[in-house]
Amino acid sequence: MNLRYPNPKETLWPAILEAIANGQSLSSILRQEGMPSYAWAKEQLRGDPEIRRMYDQAIEDRGDRLAEELIELAFRPLPEGLDGREQSALVQLRRLQVDTLKWASSKLRPRVYGERLDVFVTNAQISITSAFEMAEKE
Repeated sequence: MNLRYPNPKETLWPAILEAIANGQSLSSILRQEGMPSYAWAKEQLRGDPEIRRMYDQAIEDRGDRLAEELIELAFRPLPEGLDGREQSALVQLRRLQVDTLKWASSKLRPRVYGERLDVFVTNAQISITSAFEMAEKE
């Protein structure tokens, strides 16, 4: 047990996991005053399967949170009174934000938000000789 952080599973990890689920990165949380190092957190994650399971769940929750933020951001109206350059700059910024959130949510929850490729195999027997013969006929 680390004397500096007695019982981290009960004292530190609940706050860290809640912040992750609410969209923050582990790095940004650990940069806050009084928090342990990133190396300490990674050691904890490697050494305790229960913390790792809860961390993985928080990461999935963050993926859901980012997807919801993506929807909110995409439908947020532009402020009134912007000139053409300001409006164009804001649209480009929003596009970057949407793309970043889309990418992050697809990586954090690939089965839910990732690209899907459905491949169906109807006949597992493939004859290369037949394929060549068909190709030569065409």
